[in-house]
Amino acid sequence: MAVRAANTTTDSQEVIMLKFPDFVSPVPYPLRCHAQEREVSRESEEWLLSMANFSEKQRAKFLTLNAGLLSGMCYIDCTFDELRVCTDFMNFLFTLDDWTDEFDTTGTRGLAECVMNTLYHPHTYHSDTAAHRLTKSFWTRMQETAGPGCQQRLMSTLDTYFQAIMQQAADRGSQNIPELEEYILLRRDTSGCKTGFAFIEYAANIDLPDDVIEHPIIKALSDATNDLVSWANDVLSYNAEQARGDTHNLVCVLMNMNNVDRQEAIEQAGELWRKTLDWFFECRKVVPSWGPEIDRQVALYIQGLEDWIIANAEWSFETERYFGKEGHTVKKTRMVALLPQRARA
Repeated sequence: MAVRAANTTTDSQEVIMLKFPDFVSPVPYPLRCHAQEREVSRESEEWLLSMANFSEKQRAKFLTLNAGLLSGMCYIDCTFDELRVCTDFMNFLFTLDDWTDEFDTTGTRGLAECVMNTLYHPHTYHSDTAAHRLTKSFWTRMQETAGPGCQQRLMSTLDTYFQAIMQQAADRGSQNIPELEEYILLRRDTSGCKTGFAFIEYAANIDLPDDVIEHPIIKALSDATNDLVSWANDVLSYNAEQARGDTHNLVCVLMNMNNVDRQEAIEQAGELWRKTLDWFFECRKVVPSWGPEIDRQVALYIQGLEDWIIANAEWSFETERYFGKEGHTVKKTRMVALLPQRARA
């Protein structure tokens, strides 16, 4: 059951406290960060703000995101210019996430068509939109050094991301909560992680063959990393999401499927997360060999997945996206007061 604490302001009411699992200590990988992260982060923020046409409220919210830190902790061993491309995309992806949260399926489809047309036809497609300008800017720079397989993976995974976001919008409109297996597959696409994993290749200057990326063990490692990132995010963002009535969240899925309260669902999500981390360890032990050069590239790719796991866990308490300025306190206590649900407009 959820922990209840006396409300110091209103004696007749109780504050429901949510307790989170530990998503940091079980991860054995060291947290690393690119030496030029801060400089790149500032440049990237200025880049996005110069083109995104944000309102003052949107601008203030964006500046508390600190996506550059997440990028700097995920892509450590690349050049300044390569990290800048990675960070520009990270900032763009979070902006897409916020834009699509406000759209129905029609609006999301229009945004998707703009972004995908820009990727496939960067020199001939034109649109007087922020999405086009931002996409063309990072994409033309990425193409200078990214391998053909890496480029294709970014395009295909971003296309899949948009399709999944449209399904999420449809579910939101109908208040549908999917079954667990359906949700896991959908969440792997709405998370945006697959696009982020393409940038592992870009930042490491590698271009894995399709048969390697699609090998069952490599795919299992990628899927496990995606789940670890997504499920930790679901638990840590649940409070804010339930307040606005968003049910695209593992906690909501488990509550609905298992007929349990939110705290029990959070604990079940933590158990799934820990089992998935153990599965990642097991798959890591049985990575096959493709010969010296491909093995070198595979090792760099898996290193990138490991960096993503620990980076996401730590960054969740550094950004103000989930806990405002209380991130460091929440990291220590792993507790937060349940927010009241906001009235729908």
